Amino acid sequence: MTDAKARSLAELYEAIRRDEHYRSAKMGDIFVPGSGRLERTDLVLVGEATGKEEEKLGKPFVGAAGKNLDTLLQSVGLSRDQVFITNLLKYRPLAPNGGNRSPGAKERRMALPYLLRELAILTPRLVICLGLHSAKALLDEPDLRMEEANARIFHKESLKILVSYHPSPFNYMIAAKRSEMQRAFQSLKDEYLLMYSRP
Repeated sequence: MTDAKARSLAELYEAIRRDEHYRSAKMGDIFVPGSGRLERTDLVLVGEATGKEEEKLGKPFVGAAGKNLDTLLQSVGLSRDQVFITNLLKYRPLAPNGGNRSPGAKERRMALPYLLRELAILTPRLVICLGLHSAKALLDEPDLRMEEANARIFHKESLKILVSYHPSPFNYMIAAKRSEMQRAFQSLKDEYLLMYSRP
């Protein structure tokens, strides 16, 4: 089963690389696939887009936001070994100054079908959206507000989705947002424990 998932993901990622419409001129040219546990992908975390640090190492959430994510996971007794982590956009959206930027609506729409295929391969019991952009895309709610969505569980077709603030350094330094992230991850822990309490 794990080998079949790995093959299906490799085929999907190759299809994204070949799609000439997926990556615009306003994106970097380094593809960063999802990574993590494949044996039982009960928990899949979905960020917004590849960043500069992710380009360097070829893995999602390895920069400062990744360290914050590790802390949040550890705070509820989880680790990266127990989850699969990916991004809505597998290439880095570039700001005019060469820095990172948030993905635009058109970029989200282009990436969404591939993300849905990725989730269909992984078959998670819970999807955790890290940030507003991945939540807007997966929930098809362009006017979604994080103040209302954080720590809430949503159901969209076959997906069960928990929304959290993005663990970016900017968000993490703001005490109120950090507290909200901790609340969302407590909800994640509660849902995870519930999964394994059922026969």
